[in-house]
Amino acid sequence: MVVLLMSMGSSKLSAQDQQFTQFNAAPTSINPAYVGVSGQARLASLYRTQWTSLPQAFTGFHLAYDRPSLDKKMGFGFLLSNEQAGASALNRMQFVGQASYRIELNQELDLATGLQLGFGARSIDMSNLVFMDQILRDNAEVSLEQGIGIGTQYVDVGAGAMLLSRRFWFGASANHLTSPNVSLNPSLPEKLPVLYTAHGGARMRLVRGPKQHHQRDVVLSWKFMQQGDRNQLDLGAYYDLSILTLGVWYRGLPVQAAADGSLDVDALSFVFGFGNREFKFGYSYDVTLNRLGLLGTAGSHEISAKYLWDVSRRRPVRARVHPCVDF
Repeated sequence: MVVLLMSMGSSKLSAQDQQFTQFNAAPTSINPAYVGVSGQARLASLYRTQWTSLPQAFTGFHLAYDRPSLDKKMGFGFLLSNEQAGASALNRMQFVGQASYRIELNQELDLATGLQLGFGARSIDMSNLVFMDQILRDNAEVSLEQGIGIGTQYVDVGAGAMLLSRRFWFGASANHLTSPNVSLNPSLPEKLPVLYTAHGGARMRLVRGPKQHHQRDVVLSWKFMQQGDRNQLDLGAYYDLSILTLGVWYRGLPVQAAADGSLDVDALSFVFGFGNREFKFGYSYDVTLNRLGLLGTAGSHEISAKYLWDVSRRRPVRARVHPCVDF
C-alpha cells in the first residue's frame, strides 16, 4: 500500500496535460491540422514513463491513426490516450475524432486546418491510496475522507491550423476550448484550462546522394505551450538521414523563474530514431535539470513506433512534401 498525502476536500489539484518529447512521432496529438499531412495512412504509438526512480512514476500512452482522402485534400483520424499517476490511482482517458482540410495557397505553400471532438474520463482508484486519518487510526482499512468521487466524464473540443512548405512549417492549436469540468469532487469544480500550442521548424539540406537517395538534413524545431498559468518552451535539433535520425531537445524558459525561485530549466532530451518508409521506431531519454533532478529521478524514457502505408493506389495523387520530422 502506497501512502499518498492528499486532501481533495480542502485543496484543488490543477489538471494539466502530459507532454511527450517525441510529439513529432504522433503530431496529431498537438494539432489536428496534422491529420492526413503525411499523404499516407499512419498508425503511431507513444509510451512515456517519467521520473522512474521516484515512487509512483507518471506514465502516458498515445495511439493515433490518420489518413488522407483519395484526393489528399482532407484527412481523418482518431487519437486515444491514457495517463496514470500515483500507483495508477489517478487515471485520465481520452478518445478524440479528428478531421482536417488542406488548401494549396501556391506551388510551395499549403494551409491545413483541423478540428477535433472527443470524450474524456477521469477516475481514481481509492484502494491504492492511504490517507492521513488512516495512519492516525492505526492504519485503518477505510478512510473517513468524504466528498471524493470515483470518476467523471466530459466532452472536449479543439482546433488548429498550420502553414506548410517544402522547407518550413508553422502551426498553432487550442485544445479544451470548452474548459470542461474534470473534478472528482462534485462540490469543487475544476476546469481544465485551454491548452494553447504554437510550433514550427525548418529543414536545411546538407547532402543528397545519387538519384535523390540517402538524404542528409538538419531540422530545427520548436514548440511553445501555455495552459493556465503554466508555460513551456521546447527547442530541438535533428540530424536526419533516410534511415537514421539523431536529435537533442532542451526544455525550459531560463529567462523566467520557476515556482521555487530557481531558473525555469526543466530537461535535456536525447532522441534516437530509425526505420524505412513503412516502419519507424524511436527512443528518447530526458535528463532532469531542475531541482527535482537532485533527488535522483533517473530521468524519463519514451518509446515510439509508427507504421505508414498507401491508401490511394487506385487513384494516385502526388502528395505535397512536408518537412516535419518523425521522432
